[in-house]
Amino acid sequence: MRLRIALPAILLLLVTAFIQPSFAQSSDCTGREAEAQPRSTDPLYADAMEVGRDLIDHGFIVKCILTPSIFDGTFDGQSGSALYRTDKGEFWVLFLPKAETFDALQIIEQKQGKTYVYTFRGTPTPHSPPHSPFRMEARKTYFINSGNRLFVVMDDADLAASIEAAVSRSPNPSDSCHVTKPPLMAFNPPSPYPAELPASSFWFGTENLWTMLPMDGTWKGLPHSLPTPDSASGNKLFWWHEGYDWSTESVPNLEVTGRRLDAPAPPLSMDGHANNGWTNDSQHPFMVVGIFIPTPGCWQVTGDYKGNRLTSVVFVKE
Repeated sequence: MRLRIALPAILLLLVTAFIQPSFAQSSDCTGREAEAQPRSTDPLYADAMEVGRDLIDHGFIVKCILTPSIFDGTFDGQSGSALYRTDKGEFWVLFLPKAETFDALQIIEQKQGKTYVYTFRGTPTPHSPPHSPFRMEARKTYFINSGNRLFVVMDDADLAASIEAAVSRSPNPSDSCHVTKPPLMAFNPPSPYPAELPASSFWFGTENLWTMLPMDGTWKGLPHSLPTPDSASGNKLFWWHEGYDWSTESVPNLEVTGRRLDAPAPPLSMDGHANNGWTNDSQHPFMVVGIFIPTPGCWQVTGDYKGNRLTSVVFVKE
């Protein structure tokens, strides 16, 4: 297997990964590989062994754990990485300190011929020179987020699914509002629709209907509005649909509805009908709608454009 990680125009790293054998108590881990196993005095030892135990508890046979790996130093603040060899296949795990997570990281995938190019946005920040964004070129790659651990699987969807089942986290029951968080694999609007957006936001949806949501899932500081007696605050939501044409549909057939999830409240309402607009390209316009939110709280918001529905959950603060 060949993996190329590129720091654009500066560094090109070509790695040929080993094939099969190798866990600490296994004779499969021999020679130089045995020397590369984490030792009890290593800073990464506890994290690496914890992953091994989680895998074993879910039916994996862990043959070998090797540190460091080719993914050491990929992100700022990263505490290390390890290569795991198991009976189901091999993969890498990147670690952050326990108090940190990969929850705010998004990975953008683009296919170029037979190669996939991966770039990253959010936090933690990829470690790269200024003005030279980190990019990784490889075969189809699967990423699984598990708190302070990021699993990387090359070209094996079944292995990725097995790992996800083993390490997936249940929602925290103490979180009263399960807001929509940025997915690890980012949605990127189809070209040439605008793809740039503030660091505090992420794209959410599909080519049929997409919008911007806050990274922390919270709408706060919304302006107070009084068009009706029960409206407490207002917001403007921007939506896109690939192929929407303002010249033939000046009033977009977009409906936005919403209901509060954590307490009784009147439903969210629209400020009249949706409108259209664009930034620099009138051929790829957006749809915009004003909404009134009766009360703060946990709100489920649904956009519907000609049967294309998109639902998210946000927390509205005063």
